[in-house]
Amino acid sequence: MKRLAIGGLVAGLVSCVTLDAMLPFHDNLHCSDVTPETCGGEPDPWDQICYRCDQPYDWAADYPWRDKSLDTLSTIRAIDDATIVDADFETEDGLATLDAYYIPAHGEVPELAGTTIVYNHGQFAGIEHYLPRVRLLHEIGFSVFVWDYRGYGKSQPNETPTTTQWMSDARQALETARLYAPDGARLVVYGFSVGGIPAGEMADTGPNCAQIFEAAFVSVREQLKSNMAFGLPGSHLTAGEMETDIKLADTIRPTLIIQGTEDTRFRRETAENFYEALPDDVPKSLVFVDGAGHGIGGNGGVAEAGFGAYRDHLVTFLYEKAPACISQP
Repeated sequence: MKRLAIGGLVAGLVSCVTLDAMLPFHDNLHCSDVTPETCGGEPDPWDQICYRCDQPYDWAADYPWRDKSLDTLSTIRAIDDATIVDADFETEDGLATLDAYYIPAHGEVPELAGTTIVYNHGQFAGIEHYLPRVRLLHEIGFSVFVWDYRGYGKSQPNETPTTTQWMSDARQALETARLYAPDGARLVVYGFSVGGIPAGEMADTGPNCAQIFEAAFVSVREQLKSNMAFGLPGSHLTAGEMETDIKLADTIRPTLIIQGTEDTRFRRETAENFYEALPDDVPKSLVFVDGAGHGIGGNGGVAEAGFGAYRDHLVTFLYEKAPACISQP
């Protein structure tokens, strides 16, 4: 009887509210909240957050890369501070100024130098935590645009966004990236983990030449089905603003979905369902990386399972499925 009563209560509640705002999308750490504990208390150096609001990021930091991460390299090159462009932008509602950077390609791979990755990071901390991934993408030969969501890193003020604000900010970030990109037609929207939500909004509103989702959160409904004890249809629990799989059900852009076989955050079935939801006539690829988990750096995500394989997956996808993203000889 208690189970029936609870179920009836939940069903009544979701008729007038959704659970979008109650789900833990944000685990951000603002620069004003950095302390000795956030910098030195974390035993994993990959997860230490050290930069205060007035401290510039070190784009040449020496990370404790795994040996297998650097399977084709001896090191990941530093990014020259003199080349980095501060690309901060004010939000459409005028309530926030978001921290963003444009990093031009090193130019050693001419066919990729005009291709800009618009990087949407995960839910933890802010850009500082994802600097190693920016370095990897830059090493491959791309230009990179990376931004921090409201309340993350150095974005001001220290207030996390509502869903509507987040989606509006994502659209504006894409337009800002276009202003800095050497070729505004060759933007590749990239969503890592929870970054799959703003990346989905970018990909839906575009235009862009392709989209990549790595270990990505793409469906509130799928996640609710996986983690909640009661079996209500997901459509009753979400307003749909975060449903990337629904948004892209009619996409015309080439799409790569890549995920580790050992990812414990998001199920393999979620990636497979996302792939199936994409139109059959759109160039698309689904790649599972053996042994890769969900994390960054020491936690062993897709890129950390082997730089060479990660690079090859991205570049092969663009050459074979999204040639409009590549400079043709």
